[in-house]
Amino acid sequence: MTPAATLAAPLVAAAGVAALLVLTVLGTLKSAINSMLNRLSTAVKRVARILALLTLWLVVNNSAQANSAAQANNSAQTDNTSQANNSTQADTEAERIKLRPKIELNEPSVRMTLLNAVETANKKYPSIARANQETHKLKGEVSVARTQYLPRMDMLFQELRASQNVTAGTILPQYLNVIPIQSGAPATNSSFNSIFGSNAGLNFSWELVDFGRRAANVRLAKQSLTKSTAELRLTELDVTTRSALLYLKLLLIQQQILVCQATLDRMTDWSLVVHTLCDKGLKPGVDAARADAEVSLAKIALIQARRDADLAQQDLAEAIGMAGALIQPVAEPLISRPKFTALTMPDAPANLAKHPLAILKMADVDVAKSRLKLLDHSWYPHLWLESAIWARGSGDGRFIKPIASGIIPKTANWTVGFTFQFPVMEYFKIKAQKITERSSIEAQRSNYDLAMQELIREDKKAKILLSRAEEIADETPVLLVAAKENEIKARERYRVGLTNVMEVAEAERILAKAQAENVEAQIKVWQSVLAIAYAHGDIQPFLKLVAAAETNKGQSEGSKGLRNSNSGLNENNRNDGALRPTPEVKP
Repeated sequence: MTPAATLAAPLVAAAGVAALLVLTVLGTLKSAINSMLNRLSTAVKRVARILALLTLWLVVNNSAQANSAAQANNSAQTDNTSQANNSTQADTEAERIKLRPKIELNEPSVRMTLLNAVETANKKYPSIARANQETHKLKGEVSVARTQYLPRMDMLFQELRASQNVTAGTILPQYLNVIPIQSGAPATNSSFNSIFGSNAGLNFSWELVDFGRRAANVRLAKQSLTKSTAELRLTELDVTTRSALLYLKLLLIQQQILVCQATLDRMTDWSLVVHTLCDKGLKPGVDAARADAEVSLAKIALIQARRDADLAQQDLAEAIGMAGALIQPVAEPLISRPKFTALTMPDAPANLAKHPLAILKMADVDVAKSRLKLLDHSWYPHLWLESAIWARGSGDGRFIKPIASGIIPKTANWTVGFTFQFPVMEYFKIKAQKITERSSIEAQRSNYDLAMQELIREDKKAKILLSRAEEIADETPVLLVAAKENEIKARERYRVGLTNVMEVAEAERILAKAQAENVEAQIKVWQSVLAIAYAHGDIQPFLKLVAAAETNKGQSEGSKGLRNSNSGLNENNRNDGALRPTPEVKP
């Protein structure tokens, strides 16, 4: 055995013994630590239980004290209960008001002429405001499109600290610019030692030639503005026409209420006569029952008319932008047929093309054409004028002494040149888009033709309605005279025993229908005139006719003076001036 082996054997044995002792000590420490942790965990659990019991005791004690205090103060708080409740209700009401506006139980009642209703709708209806804002937005887009002619100037300044491990190689174009561009002398080794750096620059670029692409883009924005303006005009026409139609509808229903009320009054009076004759034994008792049934039918008709009037009031209030208000229309002069001296009927073929609907559909065609024109100017080269001036700073002082360790740029450069760009492979995409736009143009032209067909139809229908409404309005006074005469004679025949109660009831229904037809015929003429004005795209002639009728009404009332103060005006005042029943025409 060599001397080295002789020395190594005791060392190995000593190392083994030392390792065994270390393992034994570590095992003992582990057991001691585990025992200590278990004891600590047990102590923590006991402390937690003690704290939980202490907390529960405090809660129960406080609850008991609160209950005793409440019982002690119960008598003292009895007198203040009502005041506290009122205060709580006031706070609740105030909080509710903050959350939402208070609902008014009594809706405001507003008396309006037709001209006022149309003007209010034009000012307050939300769809008009929305269309108006869309038009303003597209005006801004036209300005944005014109800014494409302006040059572009960008400024940049960077402060950085980076390592300088420059190596030879190539970086492909990056979509997100993940790898920064690095410059400098190639490094012989790799190190994370860093230095300061700075970059500052100014870039000026201007597209000199685009072969009409920017002009086509501005033209598209202008056509979109024209379309939005046409939509605004159509919205205004629809809103004002709807408000006028609902105004006339409400006026008609309220005039029918007067007719129903007059019918109920006549049937009530007639029922008294029938009951008197039956009580005297001059008529059978079945006549009294039939008279009572007719009175009930007249009451039901009046209730239905009032229901329709209430619903029409809400429709009109919503149509003029005052939902919830009670609109009271002014009957005069709309319960009499208009005079056409103030209305000029334009030539239909020359005006239907100027209807806002026709202008809107033609604007759709122009927008599609503008998009096609923009595509025509898309597959062309672009020429840019490019110029830049920039400066850089670096903390690497091997070649140039830096300023402030490279924090301030020192080395400056400039450049001027031209950039020629041509999207070669965009040809196939643009070709497919052109096919789509050509189909869109043809579809929009078909929509325009369809709109013109509808306008021509509506114009012809409105003229037919006006012609027939005038004929009916000429005939209803004759019907009213005959119905009144028939009602008078039927009553007299019943009194003398020449007929039964059925004929009187039928005569009353005929008179009521004649009065309703007379009122409806007068207002239908106004509705037909409004329909013609809408078909031509402008209700101003209709509004001028209404204004002229109101002027003539004022002049006629001024000339009459006090001649009618003892007759019809008293009856109108009892009706609060809102409605005037149709005068009975006597033979």
